[in-house]
Amino acid sequence: MHSSSFVLVLAAAFFTAIPSVHALPSGNLPSPSNFETVTVLPDGAYEGFTYPNGTVVATSVDTIEKRTYVRHATPQIAERSAGPDKRFVSCWNQPFDHSGVDRTANCLRDRAKKAGGIDLRSGAGPYFSSCISEAVQVYYCVNAGNSWGNADLVDINYGLQQMDSRCAAYDASYFQWDGTVGIVGKARADTPICLG
Repeated sequence: MHSSSFVLVLAAAFFTAIPSVHALPSGNLPSPSNFETVTVLPDGAYEGFTYPNGTVVATSVDTIEKRTYVRHATPQIAERSAGPDKRFVSCWNQPFDHSGVDRTANCLRDRAKKAGGIDLRSGAGPYFSSCISEAVQVYYCVNAGNSWGNADLVDINYGLQQMDSRCAAYDASYFQWDGTVGIVGKARADTPICLG
């Protein structure tokens, strides 16, 4: 097969692999009629997962009425993170509005302060807890399938401090602990996170 033919076949496979709302796994998720498709998640706190192609399914956790959203990604947005080999900080050189970072970081800290911290169990793929405000998200995730992770306030603060000590304080970045799949990060609200 010629390389240009291979690229076309690969691109076609990528675009046909993007799940539709009706092709999402059923598990503990609401029926497809309860999903709302969005381009950017509204401000708030969420738990959810990201498909390998960047499509996000997230459920609000800070409202009485739990709402589930689907955000389809474009190929330009989807990026993979580094594997869980060592303590790692990645800086993306994308500056954010300071109040958006402060609000989302405080939201995630508040979630981590609760008894038991942020306790995540992933199914077939990575699972995240995030807060979004002013087009910024700060998140904690278990960046692998069939895994478990827990982050309390000390963990969230440590991850944020590690990023701020190696990257600009209000820039997109993430921190991963040694030998684990646990990640704390800051990203644009439309960036797929925790891709495994």
